[in-house]
Amino acid sequence: MHSACAPFRVPGVRELTVACARRGACIAVAVIALAACSPRTVLKPNPLPKTSYEMLVPDAALRYTLAPGETAVQPVPDKQVAPIYPPSLLRPSAAPVTMTAQLVVGKDGHVQGVYPVADTASDANRPSFESAVEQAAMQWTFTPLWMQTPNGDGTFELTARPFSLWYVFHFKVVDGKPVVETVKR
Repeated sequence: MHSACAPFRVPGVRELTVACARRGACIAVAVIALAACSPRTVLKPNPLPKTSYEMLVPDAALRYTLAPGETAVQPVPDKQVAPIYPPSLLRPSAAPVTMTAQLVVGKDGHVQGVYPVADTASDANRPSFESAVEQAAMQWTFTPLWMQTPNGDGTFELTARPFSLWYVFHFKVVDGKPVVETVKR
């Protein structure tokens, strides 16, 4: 490694060390490498059962307000475990069930609570689907929501904040097999 280069340390990234001739080239390489880390949602197929992820943001959701000069880094999923269709309810003619749940995520990126929205999945089997969603979502982790606040002297304070996300879960039976789709908008 060239003596002009140093490891780059970025929250959520273990360590990025770049060997180069000039520090400017190190920064350019790091910016290009980090540009590939997009905060946009990517559908992630899961073979058992087929699951995709997309988030829902209700209009009435509370949001952080950034002060002048303050920036935030959107959290991204680290680990998502697919909910399992309740085996006791698996029938070829089972009607599709859709439910929405709010995930409350702590400063460390771990899900602290899962709260189903009351007006979804109104059938008698709702508790079984809620339990499947809770058991899976409590295992989910995200990168922290980082808030960067200027100190006025050219330095910044980096603070992790808790946040909430809403997901839509679709449970259905296709060709006799359970399929769960998780939608994050």
